[in-house]
Amino acid sequence: MRLALLAALLSFAALPALAGEAPDWRSHATPRDLDRLDRYEDAVTKGMMESRVAGEESGSCNELVSVMEEETVAADSEKLKGNWNCRTIKAGGPFAGFVVYGWFRCEVREREGRLFFEKLTGSQRQSGYLYPRDEKSWVLLATPNEGHSGPIREYSGPDGGVTDPQLVDEPAIVSLLADGRARAVFPWPELESTFNVLEMKRR
Repeated sequence: MRLALLAALLSFAALPALAGEAPDWRSHATPRDLDRLDRYEDAVTKGMMESRVAGEESGSCNELVSVMEEETVAADSEKLKGNWNCRTIKAGGPFAGFVVYGWFRCEVREREGRLFFEKLTGSQRQSGYLYPRDEKSWVLLATPNEGHSGPIREYSGPDGGVTDPQLVDEPAIVSLLADGRARAVFPWPELESTFNVLEMKRR
């Protein structure tokens, strides 16, 4: 019995510190973000349907299908860290139904012992900490930069308080893909679309 208990304690101690020290995302998220993430699947289903209709009218939505339907793999923090090229695809909603933007630079690094995402270039920059969600994904609690291209801002936290649609927090589900890419899916954004996906390719 004592040997079994000792083995269990050693096994727990050997878990990666990066994952073990991360607080639970639900205790840190704003009520608005909790609601959006709880309705994540609804946003993806609706946005994909709307994008397929818009894609037929404007040409193609293959870029969106490629990143959304690729197989996901284990949420390995070491494979997520590093430099990325990233682009935003807006899916569904009244804005245009389907829009693909150009490529910019992003990175995932350790900050205060935790995974931290930052979009480094482009007009709509954002940053935030990543929290383990399950064995194949993280939750990103992101915040737009001051003036969109200025200094990074801290996430609002459980009390919320930010109501400006240009500055409101932006939660996402982040996954690694089998082909080496990654994606961050932002359900129910405040403006324009049903969901946004940030496609990430190694730089």
